[in-house]
Amino acid sequence: MLLVFYYTYSVELISGHINNANPKVTTPLGDIEGSFMQSLLGKSIYAFRGIRYAKAPVGELRFQPPVPVENWSGVYNATNDGPMCPQPFLRPISEDCLYLNIYTTKLSSSRYNPKRPVLFFIHPGGFFLMSSASNWFGPQYLLDRNIVLVTINYRLGSLGKYLNRLPYILYRRVGFMSTGDKWAPGNNGLKDQVIALKFVKHNIASFGGDPNLVTIVGYSAGGISVATHLVSPMSTGNLERVEQENKCSPLGLFHRAIGMSCSSFNQWPMGNHQFNLAQKQARLVGCSDDTSENIIRCLKTKSAEEIGDSLGGFKVNNDRRRLIAADSSRPSHRRVISSPSHLSAGQLIADFIFDNFSTFLPILFYLLV
Repeated sequence: MLLVFYYTYSVELISGHINNANPKVTTPLGDIEGSFMQSLLGKSIYAFRGIRYAKAPVGELRFQPPVPVENWSGVYNATNDGPMCPQPFLRPISEDCLYLNIYTTKLSSSRYNPKRPVLFFIHPGGFFLMSSASNWFGPQYLLDRNIVLVTINYRLGSLGKYLNRLPYILYRRVGFMSTGDKWAPGNNGLKDQVIALKFVKHNIASFGGDPNLVTIVGYSAGGISVATHLVSPMSTGNLERVEQENKCSPLGLFHRAIGMSCSSFNQWPMGNHQFNLAQKQARLVGCSDDTSENIIRCLKTKSAEEIGDSLGGFKVNNDRRRLIAADSSRPSHRRVISSPSHLSAGQLIADFIFDNFSTFLPILFYLLV
């Protein structure tokens, strides 16, 4: 199955549907109202866009793992895309950006209308650009098939509103902000994806989807994310068992995977000196760099613009871009790059080649990405 990156022209239908009313569903979290769209072959699509899946990562939640959304009262308005996560060049943006979109052509399931497979798409953009916006990654192609499509936003870069004038090659270098401990564990964008997968597991049946048949798919940064979830105990849903038994567990939050155009098995995304980068960023905005606590407490008082401007102080050659940090809260006895054969069990890969997904021109690779 190939998801084509295409600037689609989304056509919302305002008539011709039963009762001319927007679709509504009842989920374990509350009621949600969506809108209608149309596939390329003319099928009506129920579109639920801009559904919050985690609390806004602002204030004390900045630099911290995502917190799942709580139940709401009333009817949730899911008729428009949520804002993009902070990034350069593209607008509008907001730190309050943890939203997802769900597209389906059937809302109920029965003996004659069984639950449908779910495609969970993780957008590309080098972990610093783009979003799940429906005009980029809409349902018009895929929803001519009997599936449910989920697209998500996740946090990008180290934090926030990076200014348009900032060269993007400098922007990327800090990666996912991490001090390597509880103050900023890092990899929050990947953890956002896990929380979104949990949202799907608990709520997708309300949209006609099968929570036991979820395929994660992505390319570029999305492909790296897919490969990372293959070996992540957080994604399998059995972290405690993995730590106790020292082995990978059966899949929990997804069941199949499609990773395209890049992988975490290549060494460029992996970072080993994230604390040094956090210290440098602290100094650039006038913060103390002596302890993780002081760094993060001070950085939380700075505006997103101040943090974004500080990235101009990073050098291309001396501060090599590493996007994924080694998280102190994850099991440390196993590393993907040194032991890539430790993959989660499931409908994923029959055989594994050690250098699969890796580039044989690492220097050229650094120049091109």
